[in-house]
Amino acid sequence: MSDRTLVRKVIAGDPRAARAFIDGHYPSVLRTLVFLTGSEDEAVDLAQQTFLRAREGLAAFRHDSSLKTWLRKIAFHEYTHWLRSRSREAMGVVAEPFAELSVDGIVLADAIRALPEVYREAFVLREVDQLSVREVAEVLGVPAGTVKSRCSEARAILVKRLGSTFGPSKVCEAENGK
Repeated sequence: MSDRTLVRKVIAGDPRAARAFIDGHYPSVLRTLVFLTGSEDEAVDLAQQTFLRAREGLAAFRHDSSLKTWLRKIAFHEYTHWLRSRSREAMGVVAEPFAELSVDGIVLADAIRALPEVYREAFVLREVDQLSVREVAEVLGVPAGTVKSRCSEARAILVKRLGSTFGPSKVCEAENGK
């Protein structure tokens, strides 16, 4: 079902479309927020808030971007709001949401979480969530060149921290427990 059809049916109150909307997008929004926050509990709260905001604003969705990108923008807004509401000390204490990952995945997740915020945001949206450079630029509200630069810097930091034998190209493998 196309984004337009799905949105139209959700707005019309179709419960099956609403379920498809959530089932189709919730897991990846949650995954993104877990990587950004480092806390599964916080990510679940933010994901729920994201879908509440999305439902409230669905009638205003103009289809200028994909539904996936639009939801990431909302999720990212919720994340940045959460960041502003947290003290720096509270940010240092996070739960370990990566218990189901392999050892490599846990090491990589910790390294990603330790990236400076601007690099982590771009890297997670581009490499973990696999949005295009254009989509990441739209979500972050920065030029595409800035996204490329931030992702490149994130990769360089990860390679330096993890060593050349475990570079950021393994992020998807590690994330999936391979």
